[in-house]
Amino acid sequence: MVAAVPRSVMIKVDDQLRMHAPVDHKFYESCTQNSSHAPVVPSNNMNKICSSNNTDSNSLITVSKTSPDDRTVRRVGFSNLPNQIHRKAVRRGFVFNLMITGNSGLGKSTFINSLFCTDFYNADYPGPSKRSHPSGTCVDSKTFALSEANVSLLLTIIDTPGFGSDLDNSLSWKPLVKHIDSRFESYLRAELNVSRVTVGSGATYQINLPDDKRVHLCLYFISPNGHGLHQLDVETLKQLHKRVNTVVIIGKADSLTPDECNQFKQTILRELYDHNIKLYDFPESVAKLGGTDESHSVNEIRQARARQPFAVVTSINLVTLPDGRKVYGRSYPWGIVECDNLEHNDFHALKHLLMNVHMQDLIDVTHHTHYTNYFSSRLTSIAEASKFLATEDSREPLSQLETERLAHQRKLAKLESEMENVFEQKVHERTNKLIETERDLVERAEQSEKHILTQLAEFEKRRQEFEDERAIWEAENREYLEALQISVDRSDCIKEKFRIKRKGLF
Repeated sequence: MVAAVPRSVMIKVDDQLRMHAPVDHKFYESCTQNSSHAPVVPSNNMNKICSSNNTDSNSLITVSKTSPDDRTVRRVGFSNLPNQIHRKAVRRGFVFNLMITGNSGLGKSTFINSLFCTDFYNADYPGPSKRSHPSGTCVDSKTFALSEANVSLLLTIIDTPGFGSDLDNSLSWKPLVKHIDSRFESYLRAELNVSRVTVGSGATYQINLPDDKRVHLCLYFISPNGHGLHQLDVETLKQLHKRVNTVVIIGKADSLTPDECNQFKQTILRELYDHNIKLYDFPESVAKLGGTDESHSVNEIRQARARQPFAVVTSINLVTLPDGRKVYGRSYPWGIVECDNLEHNDFHALKHLLMNVHMQDLIDVTHHTHYTNYFSSRLTSIAEASKFLATEDSREPLSQLETERLAHQRKLAKLESEMENVFEQKVHERTNKLIETERDLVERAEQSEKHILTQLAEFEKRRQEFEDERAIWEAENREYLEALQISVDRSDCIKEKFRIKRKGLF
């Protein structure tokens, strides 16, 4: 896990792309009218408590204004609570952790640069497909400090170089799941730390809350080449959608015609439904986010939401349109594709949903749904593994869990020791077998050498016997051989004289 970049390293985002902070826009209103600190004097023109016959101390009592002239009413000041929360939230800053994954060559790096209008991936820090990495899927992360309209955002980008690039990709999803769970585990341990210091009276805005390194969103890119989801896509999405907010994106959608793109989207939606894969559900009603219909149009959200899965085309280069306007897009011989044009692709709709509308909801869903599920499953697994049973002793639950954790660690240490003993035994057996094999090979080599020497001596003996027999035979037949040699020489002399005589005749 890569450490966060110091907050002093700030990247100023273009003010033309004003990402809204995940707070209500009413917070930006001036609070000068609510700053009166004059003492409140009881008056008949102040708030009137409606009569009630209910004597329950916990019952709700309605209070209403009764003065005909609001100018005579002094403000109490609690209407300034939203501004207080807003100031504290802005001062604290926001954290967002984004994972982006998918096969290489689908434009993930360009998409991130276009989404935040910042060159995160550049010559100094190239994209995941251009970085060197060992075989298999790797998980890298880098943290950036962004600032827009006096709102700071600590953004962590998690990418997965090598995903889907091996011959066997059946387990390429495991490093992703392991990384997500490790971030949940880190947050869980920090939250259960008994020495944690709390500051302030509001639990939601404690200064010393654990650093939120949980993955809030996973953007999964799908190749436009094919007839639907690949087996790797299905298996990976099955594992991811239970742990993190997942959004499916069709990369490099400009390689598809509009009809092909619509058909491809329908195929993907059908396959997601068949495999019971539930992606992040962008809420249609902004009421779920605590907003108003005036801040975000429900119809606009509904129309953008209907474009799932999003087919995007991104670029960091400006192109000039025939009317002279410069836009981000891609120029082809047959025309220009505009990145922010909804008639060309879904990038603007996705950007609006993620950045302007649902960013805080992604963080909330991560905490209240995915992290809660992990917390529950983690405690359940610990209880089942250690056969945890509720007892009537005086130990507190956290102390009892700590005891069970230590016992579990001892059990793991024992298993590790046993595995090491078994491993050493296997190594010893294998070494003995290798020694026996080596000894057998040496014996066979010595036997072969002895056999060769024996055959060589036999051949030498037979050669000597042959030489002796030849010498005896030559001695016994020497006179005959000499007579035969004289006869041969005489015959040769006669032939030579005959040849000379014939030569003289001609």
